[in-house]
Amino acid sequence: MALGIDVPEEQRDAATYAVAALHALGREERRGRRPVRLLEAGHATWNQFRGRLGARHLLELLLEDGAVTQPRAFTVPEGLDLSVLSHGLVAGWLSEVPSLALEAPGEDYIGEQAARLGVSTRLAKSSLHRLKPHHRVLELPGSGGQLAYHLVTTHDDVYLQDVFTIACGDWREATLAGLVAVEVGLSGDAPVWLDPELRRARKDGRVWDYVVGLDPAKGGRFESLLLQQWFPKATVLLV
Repeated sequence: MALGIDVPEEQRDAATYAVAALHALGREERRGRRPVRLLEAGHATWNQFRGRLGARHLLELLLEDGAVTQPRAFTVPEGLDLSVLSHGLVAGWLSEVPSLALEAPGEDYIGEQAARLGVSTRLAKSSLHRLKPHHRVLELPGSGGQLAYHLVTTHDDVYLQDVFTIACGDWREATLAGLVAVEVGLSGDAPVWLDPELRRARKDGRVWDYVVGLDPAKGGRFESLLLQQWFPKATVLLV
């Protein structure tokens, strides 16, 4: 089951973000990493105290609470306005969250979120190299942290906050990268940059061991030769 996004075009971005965030919050509650509010039977506590507040207000409160510890995922992206979503629409989503596959394997869950957010999933992850904890890796715009997620979850001693910087092209990729950080249990600021042209990465001054991203043949934005010129000390892997 998936949360439906059958809304007018002008509401689609806000609805997409809201549904992605609700799925993540529900998954966190099911895993015992957040207090049970979204999954509480009948939202009994909310209904006891909400007064005249509607379902969208509950969504906003859940996001506000989530953003305290995981701001990249649960702060509403700039330019999106959740007030365009009706209380009835949000109430429908809230009622459906417990029926989602909240215990799905992480790889499947991240793939579902990527598809929901319109981020490419055409990634040959098996082509990536083995990493060491001292390596520094830049993930290019286009994949929204999916490569970092794969590498973190297939290495015992490689951690997102220590090894990776995830450059993103837009709010969709940055949201996905934030959800990756949530999935691996990272609290605080995630290593995610909104850097579509890699200007920040090129000026930052740090030396990358690897630059990884989506192959141009699959929709990637950068050619290997150009990346090698920008980051001459890095091994460039486009998959």
